[in-house]
Amino acid sequence: MNVIKAISLKVMSALLFAVMSALVRFLGETYPVGQIVFFRSAFAILPVLVIYAWRNELAAAVRTVRPLGQIGRGLISICGMFCNFSALARLPIVDATAISFVSPLITVAMSAAFLKERVRVYRWSAVTVGFIGILVMLGPHFDLSAHAGAAGTTLGLAFAIAGAFCNSGSVIQTRRLAETETTSSWPS
Repeated sequence: MNVIKAISLKVMSALLFAVMSALVRFLGETYPVGQIVFFRSAFAILPVLVIYAWRNELAAAVRTVRPLGQIGRGLISICGMFCNFSALARLPIVDATAISFVSPLITVAMSAAFLKERVRVYRWSAVTVGFIGILVMLGPHFDLSAHAGAAGTTLGLAFAIAGAFCNSGSVIQTRRLAETETTSSWPS
């Protein structure tokens, strides 16, 4: 295991996602979100194909025993990307990013409900504190009189929350698929 390489890749990934968010925010003022989602996905497929070809896993990437599960996961992921990009186009990046941090909290709740995983009291306590923190952060957005005429802000807030739920749903669906699928058949 090369720790320096792993840390470098993680830092590079975080920087690239930050740049992507800034570009989505910038382009979202001019172009439709659906077009931005399409081109982000179109440009992302090339490196995925190259990596799978390099690892000789191209055939495994399209082989599945649960095609409807893969289609469902793909649709949830596309919906999540559309919602996240729509939120970025309508809200300040800091708000959209902060709201997206509710996704792991939702994932914990969904894992207990849908995967029947055991979540202990200390985790539920952490999830509750996290949700309270999100509500405190969103507090200014609940005053609708302060946002009179700013329907974009309210819509952006709704998209950010929907995106967090979709991201959580994608994680839950990926976990379900892990029972029968290889990792090559889950491209993001």
